[in-house]
Amino acid sequence: MLDDIREWISDNLRYILLGLAILLLIIIAVFAVRLVTHIGTSSSNSSQKTEQQTDTQTEEETAADDTEEALVRDQEDLLELATSYWMAIGDQDFDTLETLCGKTFDESARATVEAMDTAVESYNDIMTYSKSGLTEGSYVVYVYMELKLTGIETQAPTLREMYVQPDSDGTLLVVQTSDYTSEITAYVQERQKDSDVQALIADVSETLTERCEADEDLAQYIESRTTTGDSDDDADDSSSDTSSDGTLGTMQIGASTGVNVRSEASADSEKLGSLVAGSQVEVLENLDSGWSRISYIDSTGSTVEGYVMTEYLSAVG
Repeated sequence: MLDDIREWISDNLRYILLGLAILLLIIIAVFAVRLVTHIGTSSSNSSQKTEQQTDTQTEEETAADDTEEALVRDQEDLLELATSYWMAIGDQDFDTLETLCGKTFDESARATVEAMDTAVESYNDIMTYSKSGLTEGSYVVYVYMELKLTGIETQAPTLREMYVQPDSDGTLLVVQTSDYTSEITAYVQERQKDSDVQALIADVSETLTERCEADEDLAQYIESRTTTGDSDDDADDSSSDTSSDGTLGTMQIGASTGVNVRSEASADSEKLGSLVAGSQVEVLENLDSGWSRISYIDSTGSTVEGYVMTEYLSAVG
C-alpha cells in the first residue's frame, strides 16, 4: 500500500507543489491585507489624536483670551466720580477737585487746571469704561466725552484716562498722573495693550476723524492742538537735526489719539509699543523730519526710548 501511495505522489508531485504554492500565496495575501488595515487604523487614530490635541490647544488659547478682563461701561460710582471731576475741571472748581482727588491735588495740579484749554466750553455726554486696577478697589477708567468748543458747532469726541483708588475710608479718589507710582504706570500701560481698550481708542479716533472731515473748523482746531510748533527758520543750517521751538520736557499724547512708538524716526521701523491719549512722555529731542525722540516707562517698569510723530504730542493739561 505504501508503494501505491509513493507511486501516486510521484505521478502527481507537480500538482501537489502547485497547490502548496497557491496556498502559500493566499496566506501571504491575507497577512498583507491585515497589515495594511492595521497601519491604516493606526494612522487614523494618530490623526484623530492630533486633531484632538489641536482642538485642545485652540480651546486653551481661547480660554486664555477669555481671561482678559472686559471693559465695564458706566459703573455707577465711577461714572458719578468722572462726571463730577470733569464738571469741576470745566468750572475750575478747585474745592470740589480737592475733595475728589484728596492730597494728590496740590498747587501743581491746580496750576495745570488753570492752564487748560479755555476753548473748551463744556464736557458733555460723559461715559466711562473701566477695568480693575492694580490693588483691590482701584480702577483704570477711560472717560469718553464730547467737547463743546467755542465757535465750533460740531462737538469733539475725546477719551481721557484716569486711575482711581480708595482712600483709608473707602472713598474713591482720582490719582493725579504726576503721583503715579512706577507700578501704577506700568499697570496702566499694560491695560492700554488690551484688545478692547485698543478697539475703544480706535473707535473714538475714527469718530473724531469723521467729524473733522465734516467740519473744517473742528479740523483746524484739532490740528492746532496736536502741533507743538514749527522749527526756527533762522536757525543755523549747520546745527543738529533738531527743532529750536523749545518743546522739550514732559508732554502728553494728543486727545483721542493712540500712537505707535518706533525704534527709529520712520513708520517702517520696528514698533516698540503704543501709547494712548493722555499718556505722559519725556520729549528728549524734536527732529525737523516731523518725529520726536521720547522716553517713557513701559509695562515692565523699564524706561524705553523711541520715536513718535511730533504732531501727536501736546502740552500737559
